[in-house]
Amino acid sequence: MDFSKIAAMAAGHAEARAIQTAVRLGLFDALASEACDAVALARVIRCEPRATAILADALASLGLLEKNSARYSLSAGTARHLVAASPEYLGGMILFDAALWDEWGRLEDAIRTGRAVRDPDMFQSDPAATERFIRAMDSLVRARGDAGWTAAHLNLARTRSMVDLGGGPGTYLIEFLRKYPELRGELWDLPGALAIARRILKERAADVIDRIELRQFDYHRDPPPTRVDAVFLSNIIHSENERDNLRLMHTCYQTLNPGGFVAIKDHVMDDAMTTPASGAVFSLYLLLTTCGRDYSFTEIERWLAQAGFAAPELIPLPTPPFSSSIITAVRP
Repeated sequence: MDFSKIAAMAAGHAEARAIQTAVRLGLFDALASEACDAVALARVIRCEPRATAILADALASLGLLEKNSARYSLSAGTARHLVAASPEYLGGMILFDAALWDEWGRLEDAIRTGRAVRDPDMFQSDPAATERFIRAMDSLVRARGDAGWTAAHLNLARTRSMVDLGGGPGTYLIEFLRKYPELRGELWDLPGALAIARRILKERAADVIDRIELRQFDYHRDPPPTRVDAVFLSNIIHSENERDNLRLMHTCYQTLNPGGFVAIKDHVMDDAMTTPASGAVFSLYLLLTTCGRDYSFTEIERWLAQAGFAAPELIPLPTPPFSSSIITAVRP
């Protein structure tokens, strides 16, 4: 690896912070309808003109804005992913990352102690934090297209009932129900997450909301309230330690009818724990905020077998844009 690559990675916080600040200020939204110069832009976002010009020039240098005759406008990708009105808006995830800025500053503490630097409560103790977290998950999945791809490739033709366990905003469940009209779904999650999910479903899922039941459920404590044909878990196991993930696989097994299956979508690492690189780096975030990390197929396969599942299968998602995989297994 050469100097330029190392230096760029080491200074990556500056680019991230510039984008986060622009999203928080509404800079991209301010340019959504027309181009303008720094003075006009500063007026709209209520900032100082000289400082606004410095930020806008930095964003232009990164390709996020275009600058012509001192006027700034959005690039095509920015209009698609950084304007709040876009259906593929990534801003929810960017604002979530911005809120964790102080936690990243304590990475050394986490490495020294092996413990999270905040309460690993999945952002449930504060309503504002809960909404930011759930909206971030929804934002990322919609912007990248995970839910659409998964609905197109996960075969639910013979499935009549399914649970999205820890499903947060219900983004995946919405797409599953739209593709399979005979399917009924349940979203099981903690109370704070369900409150946000209800709002999201009313905002965007009027066509399928009558086929969704929301249930308050804590998989650390509660027995499964019903049985279904399929259980879907997206980005759940990476927040838990090995012991709790084995227990979670037993819960999934108990939730399923015989012949049903579980589908686990997550970063699935190789045995060396270095590929995909995005998963290895993401484990640092998990160290800061949870009890978990990303896991290998070998580890996940072992939990599934110990819980009684059979026929595990690994389905990698295409890279790019995705960095995760799906593991399916059947309850005999």
